[in-house]
Amino acid sequence: METLKIALASDWFYPKIGGIETHIQELAYNLLRLGHEPHIITHDYRKFGSTFNDDFPFPVHRLHGEIYNSSEHVSFGIRSIYQANKLYKQERFDITHVHSIYSPLGMIVANVSKGLRDVPTVATNHSFFEWRFRKKLWLPLIRYALRRVDTIIAVSRAVARDTQKIIKNDKKPVFIIPNAIDVSFWRPPDHDERVKARKMIGAESFDFVVFAPGRFTERKRIHVVPRIIAKASRMLGTTKRRLYLVIIGDGPLADRVREEARRYSDSVRVYLNGFVERKLLRHYYWAADLTIVPSRLEAFSITALESMACGVPVIGYKGGGIEDLIVEAVTGFLVESDDDAAKRIASLAVNDELHAKMRETAPLHVAKNFSWDKVIYWILDTYKATMSSARPGEKLFLLYRAWLGLTGLWRRRL
Repeated sequence: METLKIALASDWFYPKIGGIETHIQELAYNLLRLGHEPHIITHDYRKFGSTFNDDFPFPVHRLHGEIYNSSEHVSFGIRSIYQANKLYKQERFDITHVHSIYSPLGMIVANVSKGLRDVPTVATNHSFFEWRFRKKLWLPLIRYALRRVDTIIAVSRAVARDTQKIIKNDKKPVFIIPNAIDVSFWRPPDHDERVKARKMIGAESFDFVVFAPGRFTERKRIHVVPRIIAKASRMLGTTKRRLYLVIIGDGPLADRVREEARRYSDSVRVYLNGFVERKLLRHYYWAADLTIVPSRLEAFSITALESMACGVPVIGYKGGGIEDLIVEAVTGFLVESDDDAAKRIASLAVNDELHAKMRETAPLHVAKNFSWDKVIYWILDTYKATMSSARPGEKLFLLYRAWLGLTGLWRRRL
């Protein structure tokens, strides 16, 4: 494929740190590695002032919208439309890739890209829509914004089904392409690295370490893990294995997580720490014997991928995108309830043969199906298909044209 100039647009990028932000950054690095020219388009994160620098090997364009919500990390407005249009005139992108169909700035850029500049546009849906009445009121606006997207990528089969419900009768293609990780970084430890990592958390040889990393929110359900581990510990009874729970993360339910850890401290040993950077997080995976992802509806799960790539099997819950990642009794277990999770933890803790086999097969599964060396080419194939089949743009953005006309800027700017 020829060298492409690619706009990667989303509200969510550095300095905020999360799954989408990390995915966009690593996608840009991998596009650059293959000789393409990625540009990040995001908002100015004015809440952070001048405390961060865009020290990246690719351009980062920060748009300043009139409306800024620091709690949701989003920004949009007429000014964003004007700035995006000016940027597209200047850079002449070959394709636009929006990340999250729920990103206001991302959808503005998609509409400028396709509606004004006739640039083919792809959008990745990274998450589920909240089908509550109050949220459903946004559906007409989301569907309207998606009219100017040529192709949608869903990160899992579950998200693809949810996306089809959102776009309803729109016949645009929906491709399933998973998120990816760097398997040269997320890798199993050698013997000395594992010994050092377990020493870091004070784990003994008889400890079966269960790791629970994540944001402390109701949806992530990290606060239920101490109860699950306490139940699994009772199932183990007087066996020679002791469960040791390690929780890493932060969020609005931090006090509740700490309280639950104290509540079950008589029956399970708990190590609790806040947010840690990636290199240190890898050491926690290296120290672990099993990772639990307690969310009942994960759109995907980067945590599960990182864990398996480090040779640590995963317990996840049926019904979400994590079903695409876990191979039953090969890389982990899929459960339906907290009781099922406790039973699986207790049984695996005393099944050394199965545990050793899973530690060996999990990294191979990730390398084969979820490494950037594979996924980047699936994304590039989607770009190529979109560029070759994209319908002509409408060249129509009535509100924007009306605003430019009123301000006398239409003939000079468009």
